[in-house]
Amino acid sequence: MELRVAARGSLLSIIQVREAMSYIAHRLGEQINYKLVKVKTKGDIIKDKPLHEIRGGSLFEKEVDKAVLEGRADIAVHSMKDLPSKLPNGLEILAVAPRGTPNESLVPARGKEPLSLERVPRGSRIAAGSPRRKFMVKNSNTSVEVTWIRGNIDTRLRKLDDGMADYLVVAEAALERLKIERARVVLPLEKYVPAPGQGIVAIVGLRDSSIARKLRAASHTPTRIMAEAERAFLSALGGVCGKPVGGVAGLDDGVEFIAALYLEGRSLHVKVKARDPVEAGLEAAEAVKSAPWW
Repeated sequence: MELRVAARGSLLSIIQVREAMSYIAHRLGEQINYKLVKVKTKGDIIKDKPLHEIRGGSLFEKEVDKAVLEGRADIAVHSMKDLPSKLPNGLEILAVAPRGTPNESLVPARGKEPLSLERVPRGSRIAAGSPRRKFMVKNSNTSVEVTWIRGNIDTRLRKLDDGMADYLVVAEAALERLKIERARVVLPLEKYVPAPGQGIVAIVGLRDSSIARKLRAASHTPTRIMAEAERAFLSALGGVCGKPVGGVAGLDDGVEFIAALYLEGRSLHVKVKARDPVEAGLEAAEAVKSAPWW
């Protein structure tokens, strides 16, 4: 199969394309020859603001999917947590590769000791890239400072080691995919709930394209179920772009969903279980929206 694959040009994005194409080739039992179509997104261009302050949404997705809509690519490969709750007309998530570790990790600067968030010393600076991570950190350890950070994983780690912060909160799946061997503490899911879709690589394409049916059949079923739950949760909350909300699904005799709403000095954690993934996501969303400070 010959494919033109649109993606961001970061090393992590390129690795995710390689991972997704390798998985699909294995599932289909045929060779896939792909040409990478690198796309620069709004989030890549605007680097002087925290992501939640950039207007317009779809910061890492819109331009990549546009390549598919305009016929410059056959499919697009994304980190699922970058996708909006509703895709442009005609596009759908055709397949997902097996999920990476969904947890957050706390990475110390060179020379610092790897610690859990609760044990980080008073006055330490912790770098975070979203309101969810900021409030998650502050609720766990009120004695630390939180500083905003932008950039790809290599850039964030360089800034960390250059003295911008003492610790960095980052997705464990990104570190694993980049094969970054640094001391770190993987934070427990139930207390530190990640963004919906974290660790999932999604393949987006035209709903009625000739390759759609093939790719749908190759999707990794357990990951697809988790993705359905988390995207139902996201959609029910209105997309929650930039809001301090986490949500992650797991499979255990049904779908178990953990969700959290973080604000400074307060947080709400819920856990629900359902047979149907959409039902689990919707039930978790209703529980989060029931908070008087939603």
